[in-house]
Amino acid sequence: MNFFSWVRDGVRQAVLLGVTDAVGDIGTPVEGDDFSHRLLQTLRSGQPTMIESRPGGGSQRKKLGRSLEQIQAQAKAS
Repeated sequence: MNFFSWVRDGVRQAVLLGVTDAVGDIGTPVEGDDFSHRLLQTLRSGQPTMIESRPGGGSQRKKLGRSLEQIQAQAKAS
């Protein structure tokens, strides 16, 4: 594996994690929801907006990857 493919894989992973975080902050669109208005409001405020009700009955979101605390705990254990 060469340097450029390593960089390309790192960038791909960063973009995917960024998109995942953005979807988590903004939420998914609901029927009749003004998504562009919520996106503009989020970008202007710099703070994530909370969604009052989520489709699916409020189930917990499945996390992809590991949290920083998990990575640090694993590094300390090694």
